[in-house]
Order: sequence, then C-alpha cells, then structure tokens
Amino acid sequence: MKITKRTFFVVLVVVLPVLFSFFVSADHIQSDKDRWKPYYKDIAPEQDVREWLVPFKTADRKDVKTIAVVSVFGAARMSYVRGHVHTGLDMIPKKRTVPGEYTYVYVMAPGVVCSIHLGAPHTTVVVKHKLLDGTVMFSSYKHLGEIFLKIGQQVTAASKVGRLYTGKEALTLGGNYDHLHLEIRKQFDDYGVASWATLNREALTLRFHDPLAFMKSHVKK
Repeated sequence: MKITKRTFFVVLVVVLPVLFSFFVSADHIQSDKDRWKPYYKDIAPEQDVREWLVPFKTADRKDVKTIAVVSVFGAARMSYVRGHVHTGLDMIPKKRTVPGEYTYVYVMAPGVVCSIHLGAPHTTVVVKHKLLDGTVMFSSYKHLGEIFLKIGQQVTAASKVGRLYTGKEALTLGGNYDHLHLEIRKQFDDYGVASWATLNREALTLRFHDPLAFMKSHVKK
C-alpha cells in the first residue's frame, strides 16, 4: 500500500494526537485512581430506578425546560489536567431562589451514596443507581457549598444532596462556582479521576453520558 503525502499528513496531524491523548488520559487515570479509592464504598442500592427527575426543585421536576445550561458537555477545559474535556453539564434552575435563600440540589433517582470526594469548591457527591434491567450507573453532583448526605446512605429523588454556592460565596472562592456540575456516568472505575483527566471524545464516551441528552431522553412527564 502506497502512503501518500496527504495520508501521512492526516496521520501525523489528526490520528496521532488523538491516540496520544487517549493513552495519556488512560495512564493518568490508572496511576491516580488509587488515591481516591478510599472515598468509595461498594454498596448496592436498595431501590430500582423507575423514573428520573431534574436535580432541582423546579416548578416541575419532570420538565427539562425548567433548567438552564451554563456550560455544555464536552467543552474544552484548562483547569486541573490542562486540556481535558468537560465531563458534565453545568446547570442552574431557570428560576433561581429568591435573594437570601439557597438553591438546593436533589438526587435524580433512588440509589445509594457511594462516594464523597474533593473539597471546596469542587466537593462532589456520587450516587449509584440500579435500573430495572439490573444495569448500574451513577449520577455525580459537583460544586456543593454544603452537603447533607453521607457515604453508604440510601436515598430517593426526594433526598437533598446539598446546596449550591451563592454568587457572593463563589466570588470569594475565585470562580463562577454557583452552579451544579452534573455528571451521568456509565461507570465509576476511576473513583472520580476521569472528571478532570478525560482528554478526548473516545475516553469521554467510555465513562460518561451527555447529561442534557440523557435528561431529555429519561426525564418524562
């Protein structure tokens, strides 16, 4: 097979960087995940998921249109591992709470709290869910100013995960952290590392669903 200059250029410029970023991402996740394993508890959910709701107490938790998107899934990020892709959806309720009141985050479906890791302003709570067909998946809630759950706790969609930072609190932390970073995970074998060390689309789709697409498909009236 004759390799043309065009083929060589495509391999050099397009294919090799993708392969390189995939293996760098996998290596970083593999080397760092043991540091986060102690924050994970392998326990089964007691209830199966029969429906999903949006993670805020909006006018209708079965209506995706009651939430507003701050930053989309898959966007480029320069914090933590520089050049990683956004593994979640940054979101807020369209109608925020009145001034002086907190915005609370709720679990999207029945499950069990399997991990609480990182610290302010990235404090993260992860809930393990079991579907009716036995499939296990995870919802992850990041940027919590306060949390109300503990590892190993069985939860429902009525359970408060915690609250968001206020705008004023976010400013003191040096960023726009007054939103929820929501992840819908296919697996949690990385114990959280993939949230800041996923460098390409291939690695992204290995562990994560697009939360907006997931909610549009699974949050039903």
